[in-house]
Amino acid sequence: MKKIKLHIIIVISFFGFYANAQSFDNEKVAAVNFITRMYNNSPFQGAKQLEADDKHYSIVAISLTKTNQDSEVSYYSKALSKAQAAAEQGFAEPTIKFEMLFMQDGKENNNITYVFLCETLSDFVIKTIKKKAFDGARIISAPANKYLVAVVTLDNAKYTSATMRDKAASMKAKQMTNTLVNGSVITSDIVIKTEENDKTATVSSTEIVKENAMGSINGLELLKAQEINPNYTTYIYYSKI
Repeated sequence: MKKIKLHIIIVISFFGFYANAQSFDNEKVAAVNFITRMYNNSPFQGAKQLEADDKHYSIVAISLTKTNQDSEVSYYSKALSKAQAAAEQGFAEPTIKFEMLFMQDGKENNNITYVFLCETLSDFVIKTIKKKAFDGARIISAPANKYLVAVVTLDNAKYTSATMRDKAASMKAKQMTNTLVNGSVITSDIVIKTEENDKTATVSSTEIVKENAMGSINGLELLKAQEINPNYTTYIYYSKI
C-alpha cells in the first residue's frame, strides 16, 4: 500500500508542474502554436532561433531514449539539464530562463522530446529596458547563476566617432559596476581641441579618465550594443559572479 501511495504522489506532482508550465497568456499561446508548427515542419535538436515577424524565439529541443527505469519526472530533469548546456553553447551567451512548451512522446522510435522556450540574458535586459528605461548596474539572479549587468545609453551626436563612443561606454560600465561592488568612483572629462591653419580648422577630442577604487571588476564583457531608441546607442555589459 505504501508503494502505491508514493507512486500516486509523484504522478500528481509532475502533472501539477506540467499543467502550470502550460498556463500561458494569449501571447504565449500564439508563441506555442507558432513554435509547434515550425518544429513539426522541420524537427531539430539543440538550440535554434526562430523568426516570426518582428519577434524571435530562442528554442531548445532535447530528445531522450525512454527506459523502464526512468520516471516522467526524471526525464524532465535530464532534458532540462541538457537544454541548459545546449543553450549556453548554441546562443553564445547566458540563458536565464527555460519554460517547457510541449512534450512529444515518440512511441514508434521509443524517444521522448522536450521543447523549451528560452530567454537569453540580452533579450531579458532589452525587454526590461523597453518597459522602463534605465542606466546603471544591476545583479540578475538566474536559477543556476548570478550575473552583474551594466547598461549604458549614449547620445550618438555627442561623440565624434563610434570608437570614441565605444570607449566612453566601456569606462562608464566599469564605473557603474565598480561603484556597485567596490565603492570605486571613475570620472571622465572630454577635452576638445581646435587647431586652425590658413584655410581649415581641425577639431580633435581627448578623454581623460580618473579612477579611485578599492578593487576592480574582472571579465566584464560587451553583451550587445544597439539603438533601442533612435539616435541613442545602448550598451549592455555583463560578468558572471
